[in-house]
Amino acid sequence: MKKLILLTFLIISSFQTINSQEKNEEDLISSGKWHIEYMEMGGNKMALPSEMQKMNWVMFHKGGKQEGMEDGKKYFGKWEFDEKKRILKTNDLEGKSEHKLISVTKNKLIISVKEQGTEMIMGMKKQ
Repeated sequence: MKKLILLTFLIISSFQTINSQEKNEEDLISSGKWHIEYMEMGGNKMALPSEMQKMNWVMFHKGGKQEGMEDGKKYFGKWEFDEKKRILKTNDLEGKSEHKLISVTKNKLIISVKEQGTEMIMGMKKQ
């Protein structure tokens, strides 16, 4: 009987942990300024120098507002997150685009986007 109660408790707590992780992804995405650390295409990873990281960043504010800097030019846009599909939708300088969320933690954000049939992965970090 004790094993059954313990097993039931573990299953319920596992579901609660998974559910809270999903809800926290949007909070983590909107938790600060993300600087592009690297880009990867076709298995080739290119780290950005720290000077370029300072000039290429994005902030996803709660409520759907987005601000960022690309090559030293500041811009504003909108964003939303589809939790079920794990898709980050943006509308900014480059128009509308969808980014697949690979992973997000307190200090790392990794997304992928397909451009002209090629997948590009962007790794971002907080500075």
